[in-house]
Amino acid sequence: MPLLGVLLAIAATASVLILPRPLPEDADPARFSAHRAMRHVETLADEPHSVPDTAAHDRARDDVVGMFRDLGYEPEIHADPMILNTWSGMVTEADRAWFRPIEDLESQNIVVRVPGASQRTLMLTAHYDSAASQEGDQVAPGDSHGAGDDGYGVATIIETLRALKAQGRQPENSLLIVITDAEEVGMVGALNEVTHHRETLDDVELIVNLEARGMSGPALMFETSQNNSAVMRRFLASAPNPVTTSFLPTVYRNMPNGTDLSVYLDEGFTGLNIAAISGGEHYHHATDAPEHANAATLQHYGDQVLGLTQAWLDDADALGLTADHDLHYFPLWRGMMVGYPEAVGLGIAAAALILGALAAWGLRPWRVRDALRVCWGVVWRSALIAVAATGLHYAVGFLGWGAMPGGVGPNPLLLWEFLGMVALGGAWLGRFIWRRRQEPAAAAAVVGMLMAATLACAVWAPGLSYIAALSLAALAVSLLVRGRAALLVRLLAAFAIALVFGLPIVLLHEAMSVNMLALPVIGALLPLGPLALVCLRDARL
Repeated sequence: MPLLGVLLAIAATASVLILPRPLPEDADPARFSAHRAMRHVETLADEPHSVPDTAAHDRARDDVVGMFRDLGYEPEIHADPMILNTWSGMVTEADRAWFRPIEDLESQNIVVRVPGASQRTLMLTAHYDSAASQEGDQVAPGDSHGAGDDGYGVATIIETLRALKAQGRQPENSLLIVITDAEEVGMVGALNEVTHHRETLDDVELIVNLEARGMSGPALMFETSQNNSAVMRRFLASAPNPVTTSFLPTVYRNMPNGTDLSVYLDEGFTGLNIAAISGGEHYHHATDAPEHANAATLQHYGDQVLGLTQAWLDDADALGLTADHDLHYFPLWRGMMVGYPEAVGLGIAAAALILGALAAWGLRPWRVRDALRVCWGVVWRSALIAVAATGLHYAVGFLGWGAMPGGVGPNPLLLWEFLGMVALGGAWLGRFIWRRRQEPAAAAAVVGMLMAATLACAVWAPGLSYIAALSLAALAVSLLVRGRAALLVRLLAAFAIALVFGLPIVLLHEAMSVNMLALPVIGALLPLGPLALVCLRDARL
């Protein structure tokens, strides 16, 4: 029966990932239509248009300007010098050599204002340049058409603006649209905006940046500003069927990646970042082209952005978006989110640690040495699984069956690599746990590892703590409860553990497998121990 809880959790995670039906071109004008937006993707991404490819890049700029003019708006062009910007902030001679072919160009941001009754402003932003490449030691035109990155973002904003205009309502608050230039060569457009046009941003209370690292799957809300409680509550209340978890911004803050939003966050703005990451093999590749665009993914972008923007423009009494803490949040089912303040998360972690200690005490007699031996057995087996996953990934690349780790281009075997390593590694690690499932020391070892993870997350990565804390609490309660209620408690515990791990495992695979297969493989094996104890502890062969 507890296995039924795992199946229900898989169904719940799958429901969260269901994409909306793309609306046709003749849909209600007041709604976002992916097929209307797709026309803009096709126009902008009809050819590669990176910054070094000046003729195509200028045509792309004119295309976007024409889209706004077709809606009755006259955009401003913020033309500024091309500034060499590096992620580290340190500029080397190699950086200067790389940048030299474009240093005499201008970045040209496209700006549209929609004034409301108040000056309180929401800013929507995306970039219109496509990915560049490198020849020798210098930047060069790329072959990506930029359909996803960032045609999705530009098209979503254009279609959102069209839908808002079709509604015919006078906005209570204001809207600012900034389509930046030169994001792909160092977030230059965003940097110029805060450097040369700061007054444009004076009344901006929220910046929503639209990006893409893939071309399919849900549009994830993956990054927020610090102390995100207020802005996240507004986003979750107004964006239909969001796909997000506090796991995402916590992890992203510790990664060496950047988008235009990074520039604004460094300046203290409140912001949200939305991007599709499935189909990452198209990222910065020639296949990032309109023929690979996904209408359902574009619809999910639009539903969320239109919902959030409409709510902001209509709310004359919109609460401020500043807060002094983060929100912990995760999906329970499609359209159903659980969210609570960071202080509550700390309380949950503390309660889970107490329950874990009680469960470990209740498992006596067991010896610490035996529990440590089980922990070591899990650790070294996991390390070998990670090594094997890395070796498999490189072997596929060397044999020419897919892109090398960290490279660009399609890898049709990537999903099978992931599933195969999870299956084989899970069988090996599962056999080790299965043979010890009725040993008190083994159960105490799993409880102890979850307690360590809960404490570490609570201190260093609070946004992740719900995964470890709720898993620990569920496992501990299942070990403590006896009698008639035990079976039901174990079913609920299995559901809780599989649920909190489910979406992060999927997202880890989508985000990391292309570069580092070992990480999502190990992530997928993390719930194996607690689930084995909950579901199979009393099983007999």
